[in-house]
Order: sequence, then structure tokens, then C-alpha cells
Amino acid sequence: MTKTATHRDRRMLALMNDDRHRGLYATRARRRGLVTAHVALSAALLGALWALPGDHGWPLYAVLPALLVLLAVWCTITGALNLATRGLLELRARVLDERQLADRGRVLAVAHRASLALQLAVLFGLYLAHAHGDARLSVPFLLGTLFALLVAHWLLPLWIATLTAPDDPADDVVDELP
Repeated sequence: MTKTATHRDRRMLALMNDDRHRGLYATRARRRGLVTAHVALSAALLGALWALPGDHGWPLYAVLPALLVLLAVWCTITGALNLATRGLLELRARVLDERQLADRGRVLAVAHRASLALQLAVLFGLYLAHAHGDARLSVPFLLGTLFALLVAHWLLPLWIATLTAPDDPADDVVDELP
């Protein structure tokens, strides 16, 4: 059963194919820079969340503005990453063509393999820390590690889709003969 594209689908497709901000992601180097910035901001956000005090005293008011600024910048860069992939992961399947659906499947498969490798590496590291370390791992540390792994699992498809996105073809310049 094939569903027709809704108004939202058409609006999102037009938004993701808008070339006004093409300069942000036109080259592979710029896309790598966006992904690097997004990874760094994600880590900073996780660190800021980790630093939130539990007693809601005055330090909360010191950390909260920084957290909100980081979140605003993170959302902006997330939008740029979605534009760089032309909405490959954001658009519904009914508005993607066969090539885009195949690209989406490939990106998701690679991302899930990378996520599994990351999870196994962290699990092995935690095992080594527990088996050969003198200190016991605390529950907040383990919960923070689990949360970081879940965030990585969630964002890896977007990062991989952006890193593997092909460059847009250069505009053809026609030389006029005199």
C-alpha cells in the first residue's frame, strides 16, 4: 500500500532540498567540521548534564544558562547536518526515491555496527576497570556511561550519513564563444 505525500512531507522535502545554506556543507571538509563540532557539542552537553547538581542549589543557576546556550548551538548544527544529508534520516520513506532508501539502509547498517563496536569497547573497558582497578564503579558513573552510549547510538546514523554524503556536482559553467 503506497501512501501519498502529505503537506508536511512536501514541506519537509522542500526544506531539506533548499540550497540557501549550501555553503555550510558544500564540501567534504566542511561536513567533517560540522560533524566534529556536533560530536564536541554533544560531549559538552553530556558533561554539563553530568555537572548538574542534585540539590538544586545556587550552582544549578550557574550551569543552566551554559546548558541552554550549548543546546541552542547543538540544535542549529543538527539542522545543518540534516540539510547536508538532504533529510536522508528525517524524511519519511514515502518521499524518498529508491537510491535514497538504499543509502538510508546502508547508513543505518554501518551506524549500528559502529554502535555495537563502541558498546563492546566500553563494556571491555568497564570490565578491565572493575577487574584490575582498586575502586568500585559507582552507579552514577555507570548510568552516565549508559546514557552516553545511548546518545551515541542515536546520533551515529546522522554523523555517518553526513560523513559519507557525496559532494554536490559543481555547477556547469558554459563558456560563451565570441
